[in-house]
Amino acid sequence: MRFSLTRHHRDDGLVTLAPAGDVDMDAVDPLRSAIQDTLNTPDRIAVVVDLARVTFLDCAGIGALVAGRNTAVSRGHRYTVVNPQRQVRLVLELTGVFTALTGRHPQPAPVTGRTARAQRSRRHRDDRRVATTPSTAGVYASPHG
Repeated sequence: MRFSLTRHHRDDGLVTLAPAGDVDMDAVDPLRSAIQDTLNTPDRIAVVVDLARVTFLDCAGIGALVAGRNTAVSRGHRYTVVNPQRQVRLVLELTGVFTALTGRHPQPAPVTGRTARAQRSRRHRDDRRVATTPSTAGVYASPHG
């Protein structure tokens, strides 16, 4: 998907940057420039990068987001990344930058009905394997006598 970027300024110093499309090597320069330009504006105290419409994020895009965070922190500005789609969120989590960029800890995936049934089925199969293995009675002494 073709890259685009919108910028929304509020009077209270909050700027929201909303990239859309693929944030890859070809699109990273406009994103990096927008983040850094926003942070260089003296009256900006908070930057939000809204990834709701980002469909792909590579290491160059992650680098731009992290560089923006580091600049913001060094200048005492607030900076956060919000609304990453599932695939983008996974990339941020796997690279270890999710918490630093979003301020939130990754949450485990919810257990759906299908997942819960598969886990119960797996446990049941494991229980049957244990029950059908040869008896090991007497191999281990009980610590209680």
